[in-house]
Amino acid sequence: MRLFWAKGYFGTSIEDLVEATGVSRYGLYGEFGDKNGLFLAAFQHYKANMVRPLLDIIEQPGAALGALRALFGMLAAFSRQPGGKLGCLVFNSINELGLHDDVTAAKILEVRELLAKGIRQMLSNAVNQGELPAGFDVQREADFLLGILHALPTMARSGTDPATIENIVSVALSTLEPS
Repeated sequence: MRLFWAKGYFGTSIEDLVEATGVSRYGLYGEFGDKNGLFLAAFQHYKANMVRPLLDIIEQPGAALGALRALFGMLAAFSRQPGGKLGCLVFNSINELGLHDDVTAAKILEVRELLAKGIRQMLSNAVNQGELPAGFDVQREADFLLGILHALPTMARSGTDPATIENIVSVALSTLEPS
């Protein structure tokens, strides 16, 4: 997982995987079929260990603005950690792989859609709970925040200063403040 996360799918060779895992090429192919099979297994591991804490915030019953702020706060804080410089395997993979392989693309886009759906739901909850005004354009704001969520790991990976990332999060969340 860390190798694909750091080097990307195309930048990771079978030799890199053999060296990193200590498992022979034959063993890797026997277990995963091919490099893509190993990538998908690594992606599932990433989803279970790195994406799950984000989904735990999003999936709280009644989650609204406080949870949305916690989600983006977690992302901003992650950029300050050593692993934060790697960005996000989900969005790195979307940027690198695009939609070239339908099966892999579907797995990656599934995670993006879970995040998008969660953001929409938190904003809808905020409207229903009176935190945002009736008539608030939930879809428009959700699209904007998903764009920010997609951009943050790309910025972290490119070496953007964590303070800049925190500023971006702050400005993005300020769109939820009363006018």
